[in-house]
Amino acid sequence: MNSTLSSEDLDNDIRIQQVQQTAPDAVQFYITEEHFNNDPYDIIQQKVATFQPIQSKDDSRCDQAQKDGGKKFEDKKQIKCMRSVGTYVIQQIGRKILSGDMNLTKISFPIKAMIAKSALEKNLQSTIFFPLYINRAVQTVDFMEQLKLVITATIATFHINLSFHKPLNPILGETVEGFLSDGTTLYAEQISHHPPISQFYGVGRDDSYKYFGNYCYEASAGLNSITLKNKGKRTIIFNGGQRIDYNFAYELYSGTIMGSMKVETLGVSTYQTNKGLTATLKFGKVKRKATDYFEGSINMGQQELCKIFGTYMGYIEFDGVRYWDHRHMQPHQVTIKPPFLPSDAQLRGDYTNLAALDIDKAQIEKENLENLQRHDAKLRTKFKEVRRKKEEKKKQHDHD
Repeated sequence: MNSTLSSEDLDNDIRIQQVQQTAPDAVQFYITEEHFNNDPYDIIQQKVATFQPIQSKDDSRCDQAQKDGGKKFEDKKQIKCMRSVGTYVIQQIGRKILSGDMNLTKISFPIKAMIAKSALEKNLQSTIFFPLYINRAVQTVDFMEQLKLVITATIATFHINLSFHKPLNPILGETVEGFLSDGTTLYAEQISHHPPISQFYGVGRDDSYKYFGNYCYEASAGLNSITLKNKGKRTIIFNGGQRIDYNFAYELYSGTIMGSMKVETLGVSTYQTNKGLTATLKFGKVKRKATDYFEGSINMGQQELCKIFGTYMGYIEFDGVRYWDHRHMQPHQVTIKPPFLPSDAQLRGDYTNLAALDIDKAQIEKENLENLQRHDAKLRTKFKEVRRKKEEKKKQHDHD
């Protein structure tokens, strides 16, 4: 089945309907999920059992691929909306730089250019190809094959998850629960305010695998770009004993003020197993290729066992054998459970008002939550200082 989306106005393989508000530039992205595969468990297992490498050998990239690399963003109304907040954001960046604070993750982003979705929900989207590839990995005892399948399940998400659409920043203690139709359960929680750290945890059906780690973003701005680095880590552990730890490459968003808008994954991603296998992928450095191409290898010590090549906008191959192709593999839906805990992201005032298309109320609620977070942060700082002084006083007393 062809999973390629027809235009860039699909966020995370989700149709985005634009709703013009009273403010001329306020565009709300109303999300409905209908492009995901939601096969039941028995159908998924049939596909897993019959999985075969793809026979295609052509150099195919999906429609959203920018000619010189990355994923393009072309919807004029959404570009106008996001650029309408550019001056405001630039002013905040200028103030922070002048104050010596280079941490741009603390900048407040106007809600009119955001989507009614928590970043915690977006984080769980990293599993949209797990039902096929990770379940296949569960069924093999070949450690290198497992590693190939984990790499594939990761890279295949990029052409969908790379997006200019900004989700809501999670509040400290915020939670989200979800699941995949294969029986995988997923959880996420915001465990740190600054630096912003989001923890996630997933368990496969019958505890067949565990997937966990964290996202920790650090942003920096150029004249017409934003670089987003994720210092987090990811780990997957299979019942057969193999553990795979891997990191994130970085993302470059260009054309933020003028010119063509696009987003690229660049840098290096590494995979390390407890079985002696390592894999390294280098993005954007393939000679005579667009920047979404990557190459690398799987090694055992100094010995190269397998070459890796592809483009996250099209396909991935191991020694010329194609494991993923954007025209043949469809992502699976991550279903977010209805709110159960009071901390659930879906209960936030800005979330609910944004989903209801009330931009003004959503902005007010967003500012209220940010002020509350700042207040709580001050209380935590004060508490730490009081505790420090008490400990120093006790040490002095014990010394005397």
